[in-house]
Amino acid sequence: MMQHKRSPISLEHSTSLTSLTPKRLKADMPISSKEKKEKFGERIVALQQLVSPYGKTDTASVLLEAMGYIKFLHEQVKVLSAPYLGSMSMSKTQVRFH
Repeated sequence: MMQHKRSPISLEHSTSLTSLTPKRLKADMPISSKEKKEKFGERIVALQQLVSPYGKTDTASVLLEAMGYIKFLHEQVKVLSAPYLGSMSMSKTQVRFH
């Protein structure tokens, strides 16, 4: 299994990601395909910086790396929340029997 080690995102870095949010309203003029490609490229670069800052930069590798990291995070949530979820079900069971 892949070992993932990630450093926390700094506040400075996370604010740069918010700059990628759409600035146009849907009522504005439609976005050209060139603008769509530019935005897509910017977002892939931002994603690449999050999941593989020193690795490959091609889109397929970035997306594959992001998928692996998201799966890893899901597993971490399951593992770390299991003790709490188990104790909650135990306390419900104990209440029923008293």
